[in-house]
Amino acid sequence: MRERVAGGTRPDQITVLVSDRTQRRVYESALAQSDLQAAGGVTITTFYGLCQRAVALYWPLIAPSAGFAQPEREPVFLTVETTQHHMAQVVQPLIDESGYFSELRVRRERLYTQLIDNLNKSALVGFPPHEIAERLILAWAGSERRYGAYQQAQECALRFRAHCLRESLLDLSLTVLLFTEFVRHLNTYTAQQEQQLQHLLVDNLEENVPVALDYIAWLLPRCQSAVLASDDHAGYRVFLGAEREAAIALGQSLPRTFQLPLLPNVNPAMMALVNRARVALDLESLDVAPAEPRTAILGRISERYWAGMIKQIARSAAQIVAEGMPAGQIAVIAPYVNEVTRFSLSEELLKQGVGLQLLRPAALLRDDVVVRAALTLARLANPDWFRAGYPLLGQLPINDLAEALAVTITGLDPLRAMLLAQAAWSAKDTALIDLSSTPPPADGKSRSLWDRLGYQVRERYELLRAWLAQSAAQEPQPLDQFLSTLFGDVLSLNGFGLYLRTDLARSYGRLVESALKFRQALAPHQTGPAETSAVAAAYTAFVLGGLASAEYTSDRPEPSDNAVILAPAFAYLTRGLISRCQYWIDLRADGWWNRPNQPLTHPFVLSRNWEPGRIWYNADEDRVRHESLGRVLTGLAARCSDGVYLASSELAISGEEQTGMLERVLQVALLDTGGRT
Repeated sequence: MRERVAGGTRPDQITVLVSDRTQRRVYESALAQSDLQAAGGVTITTFYGLCQRAVALYWPLIAPSAGFAQPEREPVFLTVETTQHHMAQVVQPLIDESGYFSELRVRRERLYTQLIDNLNKSALVGFPPHEIAERLILAWAGSERRYGAYQQAQECALRFRAHCLRESLLDLSLTVLLFTEFVRHLNTYTAQQEQQLQHLLVDNLEENVPVALDYIAWLLPRCQSAVLASDDHAGYRVFLGAEREAAIALGQSLPRTFQLPLLPNVNPAMMALVNRARVALDLESLDVAPAEPRTAILGRISERYWAGMIKQIARSAAQIVAEGMPAGQIAVIAPYVNEVTRFSLSEELLKQGVGLQLLRPAALLRDDVVVRAALTLARLANPDWFRAGYPLLGQLPINDLAEALAVTITGLDPLRAMLLAQAAWSAKDTALIDLSSTPPPADGKSRSLWDRLGYQVRERYELLRAWLAQSAAQEPQPLDQFLSTLFGDVLSLNGFGLYLRTDLARSYGRLVESALKFRQALAPHQTGPAETSAVAAAYTAFVLGGLASAEYTSDRPEPSDNAVILAPAFAYLTRGLISRCQYWIDLRADGWWNRPNQPLTHPFVLSRNWEPGRIWYNADEDRVRHESLGRVLTGLAARCSDGVYLASSELAISGEEQTGMLERVLQVALLDTGGRT
């Protein structure tokens, strides 16, 4: 890309198609460092970003023929959060009044995301949504009782699509559909592409969905030059619809192909270890340099209890840092990462004077303790929410208040935070109690509240209480503005929980951005305080009910040299990170082996590769497990220069016995004779 620009190619004739926003930043940084004045004209985008811009630009031409009830109305692009909100508006009455999905034991927020996923697969793979049920039914090997749930899932998808067409709402699926079925067939768009897009670069071709590959194939004969780059052992976004085999075939159709070597800092022993693991998984072996796999293992941690494993990982990582390795060169890789994992490891590392940086994709916002604390404070500043009709906002549990106080006021541990919460809150009130003049105990012997909590805590509590009371007396603000003001006026001050805590501030910023986009999508033209309060209350209730978050820029910060990285395996791999030292933890956990339970969708059946009418058997599931684990291990090994620590616990975080596959695979891989499992 830099050579093209330096050689005189007009930057506005170059398009770089990347798989995510993190990769886009890599290219933007490369251009910024090139000292080329004209480099800013290069288009660097994801496929969805390209679709979104094209649909917005050509909306007047496509809306009248695309089925919208009010084609003259400006469209509203939905985020992950607002898509779930609108899906809930459509589906919730069917669940409550008609008993939809009653035979499934699935939390509602999980149900909504699966229904959305079906629509997304329809658009990204390229089949109509009225085929969803048929495809799932024909592949189902279990009881026919599931057929009804599949039919209901399809009906919900079609009702949601009709809702979007009525209201001019564009979720991901409808945006992609409008691009592939309407924009791409406009003569004006074709002419514009042929004139402006002369040079195409596609990175991580294997991470693209089928309709993106169709678009790339359509572009190739229209470009003067094209470079498609792919990783033969990647394809980590298969659950999102990526078609690795089709991408490889497209790349091989070009007149010239080049095989690049592994990264120069790859540890041969790591690749040898993974190669043996692949053999144990009955997968194709890699062409790797001979090395002793055991030398890749820097240490092993085996504990009975999960908490003990976390403590040992923290101590080990801190020791490595003390010996001179930058903390940012250490990555702790888990099959999945929840808030308990993040908090536990962060606390243990902080005891050793080492920071932690979390990298993970979209998760439930309510799982973040900072988010829960911030929304508790928002509820205290908006007493009308207690009567807004949302069951989750009708009362404030004392545990929620104690948690919020512990997070926001420095110097409060959970026990003392509970003591303060019990004194500061009454079920009949909707505001914190003024405790500034709390009288001493009547018996003259017991210690007063502030003697027990500390008088610095009293000052901080009173500042927070007074600020919330003043806010409650004013007209309601949009939630994102309220949170921003609260942060600037109180929470970022010395003595409060977010002071100099960039990790917690990042979570807080994620909430602010999410609330802003929710408001912009639901009420872009709101004017009155009643509507402002209603949107904020709806968002708060939806988050506390289990809203899955979109992935924001703050979720993918540049790794810091001063903090150990914690990431789920797939998040680490899709970031393209490289570490000197890795910890593979929770080796006995099923998350390394089993994909999430999704009874209403199926990433492989709803793909272009799947033969319609073919049944998905256990053998297919087992094959996918082997291939996925082999792909993950290969990717991790290729991104580790020094070696790996293996960590496991007999009992899971929940206290249950666990015997996951990854530990057994590695045990077989380390045997002299090798073997299969």
